Amino acid sequence: MKLIDANIILRYLLNDHPEMSSKAKEIMQSDSVLLLTEVVAEVIYVLGGIYKTPRPDIAGALRKVAAIPTVELENREILLQAIDEYGGSRLDFVDEILYAHNQALGYPVETFDKDLNRKLASAKPQAD
Repeated sequence: MKLIDANIILRYLLNDHPEMSSKAKEIMQSDSVLLLTEVVAEVIYVLGGIYKTPRPDIAGALRKVAAIPTVELENREILLQAIDEYGGSRLDFVDEILYAHNQALGYPVETFDKDLNRKLASAKPQAD
């Protein structure tokens, strides 16, 4: 199992550098790799902030990465929920991670963020 950084995922998704994109594809499809939550957050930050990629497109691209058989996700179900929620909301990705943890594990979330508090108040945790 290898850890991959945001640059591997970005080169894979953007296919914008002949040599690096090809190497990224090889790594993603032939090696067993672990994608950490922090790396996903960086990919989202770069795609949204620098490349101005719409949120639904970011979520869709990350879902495709997650579907690659050689890619393992840290806290898979929580991370996938956070990606899906991010794609359809205006909350920051980290807020969506907090929300996903709340929903999956029932952990209370303490925040001053009014939008996150509203979202939390409108849903009930799935875990006991």
